[in-house]
Amino acid sequence: MTLRNRIASTFALFSFTLLAIIFLLLYFLTRRYTHNEFFIRLEERAQVAAQAFLEKDELNQPIFEEVRRRHLRTLPQEEEFFYALDQGKDSPSPLPEFLNINVLNQVRQGEEVRYHYGKISVVGIRYEDNQGVFAAIVAAQDLYGQRKLSNLMKLMAVLLGVALLVVFLLGRWYAWHILLPIGQMIIKMKSINSSNLHLRLEEEPGRQDELKQLATTFNRMLDRIEAAIETQNLFIGNASHQIKNPLTAIIGEVETAMLKERSATEYYHSLKVIGEEADRLDALARQLIRMSYPDTSEGRIAEWRFDELILDLVEEFKESYPRASISIEFSGLPSDPEKMLYRGYYNLIRIAVSNLLENAIKFSENSPIKIKLNFTDAEMVLRVTDHGIGIPENAQPHIFTPFFRADNARSFPGYGIGLALVEKVAKMHDGKVQLSSTPENGTSFTLSLPL
Repeated sequence: MTLRNRIASTFALFSFTLLAIIFLLLYFLTRRYTHNEFFIRLEERAQVAAQAFLEKDELNQPIFEEVRRRHLRTLPQEEEFFYALDQGKDSPSPLPEFLNINVLNQVRQGEEVRYHYGKISVVGIRYEDNQGVFAAIVAAQDLYGQRKLSNLMKLMAVLLGVALLVVFLLGRWYAWHILLPIGQMIIKMKSINSSNLHLRLEEEPGRQDELKQLATTFNRMLDRIEAAIETQNLFIGNASHQIKNPLTAIIGEVETAMLKERSATEYYHSLKVIGEEADRLDALARQLIRMSYPDTSEGRIAEWRFDELILDLVEEFKESYPRASISIEFSGLPSDPEKMLYRGYYNLIRIAVSNLLENAIKFSENSPIKIKLNFTDAEMVLRVTDHGIGIPENAQPHIFTPFFRADNARSFPGYGIGLALVEKVAKMHDGKVQLSSTPENGTSFTLSLPL
């Protein structure tokens, strides 16, 4: 069943239920009113019949006949019974099927009795005259009222059927009207593919409803897909470039060595070049593996002191790069050493911080490097700042893309994987890494990790 039919069916079902409840309430109120009206007529007939029959000896014949003519027109299946109530409580014999001694006792006590016996309506009243106390019982069938109720029920059934059909058709039209923008969205969505990802769904400016939210959400998803494809294409292009260079060098050395017979020294030189380029490919492959599977290859989650990690790394880098000028600043350190414990992958965080320090040293050309570690109640913030070549503004949005290298960094050694790995490690720890850079004035990377 289509969504349009489901909406129409649900709308029709609720409307049918509501109308059915209203019609049933109307029917029962009408039936109650009809029965009450007929009971009143029976009571009036009981009064007139009692007066006519119990006091006919006191009326002259013309008056008696006039009363009978004007007031005692027979109702359908009408029966009239009169019982003396001052002769004891014994049951008169015989009583009709619809009457019993309890009814007579109620009348004796002065109550007006009303009840139904099948399709027969029965009324009993107490009547007193100079001859004694009597019970006047009148029974009749309200054929007119029953026909009226039957016709009302048939009319309501027909109206319910017609209303159900009309409401269903109106519901289908309304659902079509409401879902029309969705249908148009679906047509537009089907037309979007990898060759025209720039297309977007229309977002009506003045519209503030779920359809606007749907279009906005879908467009944002397309933005992410388009950015992901651009990143993938950039990744493939940069990776191909990084892999092609050593492969070209290896193939060139092999072809050169095979052109003619060469000396052992020349063969050694060619093999050395091939080995160096193979080492570059091996290092590149290791970097790719580390970036692809960092969470399964770098140990387990543990607790450790972040400040101690920074101090250890700085000592190692000072030994490896004696000319590097590295300063450390700690701020906001908690008085309790236990609160400086960080829970995460030690080796991964170490690799990420090492990449930041190595890039700062590589691109700063021995300019001062500042490391600042700050603790707050919610997070730990590490900022690595250098005064090197900086990053061009047009390259900054892609700086965390694997294999991407800014134009001013291509002359430096590297593969463009380090910062991508830093970002991935940060995300693994629910953190983030941010960039602030000015060309020729330096770069600052901020690594924020929640505590």
